[in-house]
Amino acid sequence: MRGYLLAILAVFTFCAWASPMRYGELQQELKEYVESKDATIGVAVVIDGVDRVEVNGDREFPMLSVYKFPIALALAEHYRQNKLPFDFPIAILPEDLHTDTYSPMTEKILSSSRVQTDTLMMPTGELLSYMLQLSDNNASDIVLQGLGGAQYVEDYLGRIGVVDVHVCNSEAEMHRAPSLCYANSATPEGMASLMDIFGREFNDSLSIEIKHLMSTCETGAGRLPKPLACTDAVVCHKTGTGFTLPDGRLMAVNDAGYVSLPDGRAYSIAVFIENSGYDMAQTEAIIAEISGMVYGAVSSR
Repeated sequence: MRGYLLAILAVFTFCAWASPMRYGELQQELKEYVESKDATIGVAVVIDGVDRVEVNGDREFPMLSVYKFPIALALAEHYRQNKLPFDFPIAILPEDLHTDTYSPMTEKILSSSRVQTDTLMMPTGELLSYMLQLSDNNASDIVLQGLGGAQYVEDYLGRIGVVDVHVCNSEAEMHRAPSLCYANSATPEGMASLMDIFGREFNDSLSIEIKHLMSTCETGAGRLPKPLACTDAVVCHKTGTGFTLPDGRLMAVNDAGYVSLPDGRAYSIAVFIENSGYDMAQTEAIIAEISGMVYGAVSSR
């Protein structure tokens, strides 16, 4: 029954982008800002589950490591169904520890005596910490493999009514064929809606643990959280970062999250930037400026 209700809620949320907005000034401000930049930018915001603002919100963007968020949600659902806690151990095999990818977990394991064992057991929560707080690629692939692959996540997203977020390939597959990065895609509207559903409706113990990990995310401090650093807002977010293209432009720089305000209000936000003509610091600053615009408009009401 809970899954059925969530599916109805999700479908309603995705269909509601055409509803009247109380944030017309914010919509126009974001539109003018996005159009002034040498990059393809998509923004979507859901405020208190009701009001919606978007610019290029229905355009598909490569998620990059933002896709680790729906993977974590699918894992939590699998554990709820099987009544497993996040201290349940997961096996890590030597072949899981790829050294040609971003993996602080692998660096730590290989520098310790723990690697002497043929199979290392790690609590699920520790893997999720590497995956969500540090965006560890090997940790993400171990979790995805444990679920049976990307199709499990796709099926889970379909069950809760999410139609514009697609998890198709592992980090290892994307590393071998970078073009696959574009297959793991989402629209800003789809990701903001998923963040909204998660923030408002998922309050079981496993979801709370995921929220804690995302609120202590160590990547992307210069993106969504930056303009909120001196406020009492709580930012749960997941970043994604692409590679430099042959022409020197940045393939993609993303951040998506859920912001809780001290007065009990909240909003979700997804900012995807593709084909940026700026360097990393400048591109991150674009996300921070958009985040500041949204926070200012919402918090002033």
